[in-house]
Amino acid sequence: MSGAEWGDVASWGALALASGALAVSYKARGDSKKSANATVGAAAAAEQSVAEARRSADASIRSAAAAESSLEPQRQDAEARRLAEEASTRPRVELVLLFHEGSTWHLINQGTAPARNLQLRTAFEFRRPDMPANLILDPGAVQPLRMIAGLGSSVPAVLDFTWEGQDEPLRLRVPPKP
Repeated sequence: MSGAEWGDVASWGALALASGALAVSYKARGDSKKSANATVGAAAAAEQSVAEARRSADASIRSAAAAESSLEPQRQDAEARRLAEEASTRPRVELVLLFHEGSTWHLINQGTAPARNLQLRTAFEFRRPDMPANLILDPGAVQPLRMIAGLGSSVPAVLDFTWEGQDEPLRLRVPPKP
């Protein structure tokens, strides 16, 4: 061998390879550490995302409950409107009392339904008007009422009537004679 002995070439080559492997290992360790830190960060972000999703789901449930509770008054209003519409289109009795002549007034059904078993409920001091028992006053029909006042008494100011489906007396003002 000539010159200074540095050992054999294969050993030097192995040293060089080992040094390269060491550098790559340090680099891989750094990358691995960065990857582990990124994984930990991603896990934390995922946990935050899950927590946010839970908060969002809770808010959605609260919002749905609020919407449901606000719909209830709307449903009630719609039901009330439907019932009012049904009531307005349902046939009904509409009685009016008009003066005719002399001692006669006319009881007229201006409604769309017949007044069945129509009864006069007013008490009279002198003579009660003649009304047939179980009177049915059809829509547009007229029932004459002859009311005569006695000495010292007058014709009542109002007359009370009931019929099937109308248990509470309907009060009609007796129009004065002209």
